[in-house]
Amino acid sequence: MVTKEKIFRAELDKVNDYEQTVNAILAFAAFVVHDGTSQRPNSQFGFGRRMEISPNNLKTPSSEITPDLVAQKSKRYGIVAEAKKSLDQNQSNWIQHVEQLRKYDDDLKGWWTENEKIDKSDAVMLIHQSRGRLFRDFLENRKKEDTDSVGPNTSIIEFNESPETEPYYFFRIEFGNIQDSELMRNIYEGKQVPLEKVKISFSNIQYYDAKPPLPLLLIRLWTDYFPSKLDEGEYDEQKKAMKIQANVYDVTDELQKAFGSQALYKDERSGEFPKQKWIKEAFDELLRADAKIIHHL
Repeated sequence: MVTKEKIFRAELDKVNDYEQTVNAILAFAAFVVHDGTSQRPNSQFGFGRRMEISPNNLKTPSSEITPDLVAQKSKRYGIVAEAKKSLDQNQSNWIQHVEQLRKYDDDLKGWWTENEKIDKSDAVMLIHQSRGRLFRDFLENRKKEDTDSVGPNTSIIEFNESPETEPYYFFRIEFGNIQDSELMRNIYEGKQVPLEKVKISFSNIQYYDAKPPLPLLLIRLWTDYFPSKLDEGEYDEQKKAMKIQANVYDVTDELQKAFGSQALYKDERSGEFPKQKWIKEAFDELLRADAKIIHHL
């Protein structure tokens, strides 16, 4: 029997997974573009960046992809990555992730260079340590069945959160190789990246180019955004509450500037997040909840 407690726990797990995934992507981006002291020359990164697949790609030639992370270490090397905190229990659904990586393992266009191309790049599955080895086994079996199903520059990198005095994200390679010798040396032994220092350097990003769980949006609107607007509100004597004027466009814009895409480097290939339709869905849910309360009263 599915109880309210189980439903609540499942929704809480989704919220935690999303938050950890955002932090892992941000920390891994810092690992690529930052040398521990300062950002590397000619380095850049973006979430959900629009990249073009080459005409020779085996899966979907001459199409567009939007990886969770595109991180350029220099004008000659970069990484495209997909991040997964958890995976479907049904392993047959993992094939889509393998196919996605095959698209990424390509001579992509869209880098921060003069011709938008780069000499070397790797395709990475960034996955939680609890799933890393299982996905590695699955990837190896797929490769045995079809050698072209896994590209030559595809790898799996595990991540895990280390809740010490300061929160760290730990990264270690589980499958494949990284073409950049410096990054490979660090990632082979395992690398801890301090999350707070990352957020000081690269802003407090709380979203990426994947839809967050609705409860997460509602919590952040209710605890962060709306209270910040109380000074602009008007007290409603009848409802004994503050009335705040808010619209989807303005809220989306403010969240993007503070915690999303506009807090990062932006150009014509950049993704936008959180998306306006996500915020509208959250507003619609708040209106439905208010209607239910009024009905019961």
